[in-house]
Amino acid sequence: MIRMLFALLAAAAALPLSAQSQQPEAAPKLSETIDVRVINIDVVVTDRKGNPVTGLKKEDFEIYENGVKKPISNFYEVTGSPVAPERAAQEGRPAPAPAAPEAIPENQRRRIILYIDNLSLTPFNRNRVFKDMKDFVAKSMRPGDEAMVVTFNRSMKVRVPFTRDHVHVQQTLDAIAGESALGVANKSERRQVEDQIRQAQTYEEALAAARTYASQVEHDLRQSASSLSALMSTLAGVEGKKILVLTSEGFPMQPGREMFVFLDEISREKQWYGSSLLEGMGFDSSRLIEDIARAANANGITMYTVHAGGLGAANENTAEYSQPISHSVSMAAVSNTTDSMQTMAEMTGGIASINTNNFAQAFERIRRDLDSYYSLGYRAGTERVDRQRQIEVRTKNRDYVVRARKTFVEKSTHAEMNDRVIANLLYRTKANDLKIAVRTERPRPAGDDLFRVPVQIHIPMDSLTLLPQGEEYAGGFEVYVVVADERGDMSDVARRSHQVRVPAGDFAKIRGKYYSYTLDLLMEKGLNKISIGVIDTVSNETGFAKEQIIARDLR
Repeated sequence: MIRMLFALLAAAAALPLSAQSQQPEAAPKLSETIDVRVINIDVVVTDRKGNPVTGLKKEDFEIYENGVKKPISNFYEVTGSPVAPERAAQEGRPAPAPAAPEAIPENQRRRIILYIDNLSLTPFNRNRVFKDMKDFVAKSMRPGDEAMVVTFNRSMKVRVPFTRDHVHVQQTLDAIAGESALGVANKSERRQVEDQIRQAQTYEEALAAARTYASQVEHDLRQSASSLSALMSTLAGVEGKKILVLTSEGFPMQPGREMFVFLDEISREKQWYGSSLLEGMGFDSSRLIEDIARAANANGITMYTVHAGGLGAANENTAEYSQPISHSVSMAAVSNTTDSMQTMAEMTGGIASINTNNFAQAFERIRRDLDSYYSLGYRAGTERVDRQRQIEVRTKNRDYVVRARKTFVEKSTHAEMNDRVIANLLYRTKANDLKIAVRTERPRPAGDDLFRVPVQIHIPMDSLTLLPQGEEYAGGFEVYVVVADERGDMSDVARRSHQVRVPAGDFAKIRGKYYSYTLDLLMEKGLNKISIGVIDTVSNETGFAKEQIIARDLR
């Protein structure tokens, strides 16, 4: 972690306000604020054949939170989207004039994350998915949409940060298609363990081999789950409709399940006595898989899962292996990973593509979901706590199939600001309702390869909400800061509160002025990125800015 310290917190205003102080102050509670937020849920409705159902009204839906029915306060339907030029050409019709991306509201932009699990994929299976994935990118991305490409191979790597250039995304997928993947090695390792079990002299020896294998699979799963959840947490503060397309042959619901099924068969052949299937049940990762889905829901992300093994996933008997694998063992291996893909998609309102080679249809269904859905909203309670809640959306017509996320977290203001200041650091965003501006000064050496960097935050007085308090007007704001170095290592988010007080006689003079808040950051040598968020503690209006600075001795 980067060593970051608020060495000095001083406030200076454009007018001689009573707020000037050399130490941070806790903002007082100036009024009783009832923060009523609308919880928005995207809902896809289809008939039993999977065709979109359009034209429904607000009264056709019901929303339940923790089993309690909630009145629907907000409602709109999304039907269709501007046709991409490539798609229009394929369909023999003229392409429409593109809309200006800047004209699309931030909360209506679409973000597509393509997550490639190279740890579990075999190159052949992965690359055949890529063919249809590239077509999906070309057909789906409309003006204002952004896509990101991420790979995981025991460590996560962002291959393409959010971009509007679909050609760049396609070219990156082509480059990844030429790289190795660990799926083949994983299958080879599994075969080796099966050979150890066949050659074992006792049940205990065979069981030890199965346990070791399951433990390693479980370790890899935890790494994969941690990486995926960490990525989704950084997207919490990114607005708009967010989907994550997970392409994998991994994420086992019960690590090592197939090995314990194999051990059970060998035990019957050798007349060993033992509860191998019961032993295997001790390796249960269903909660971990559900936690991935809950992390997606907490950060407003819908997961679409693609099992790249397709119809051939259970067919492992090839000429290179002299010993055939029974159908029950192969099916255990497949169901172990397809069950998890189904769970993650269902819990987040997405679709799982499993047991099929028709990946074009899978991506077409994703595109159709992006173009046809309903946005429902209801008012949450006034208590904002970081607690998970269960959600269920129904239609009054029980013949319809409804897909929506199953859980959400109504985050506290502090948690939400943490998310948004990190998102501002990592991704392109224009969220700045307070219209703050940031200026950094020359770094000064502070010893041990550390540098002190003064940072000035300018907040328009017209943007702050000040309430009359006797002979003065009072308000306050909180500052959130996070820093990342050139390696991508990130500090914790630091927070400071500050009061603003203006004598009643000076109140008319502050129009058009700025409140300047200065802080010193202690950071390491080299290129650093700074993200700053400010929230008005009275109105809850926010502003964000970021800067890059090279910390070095300029004397």
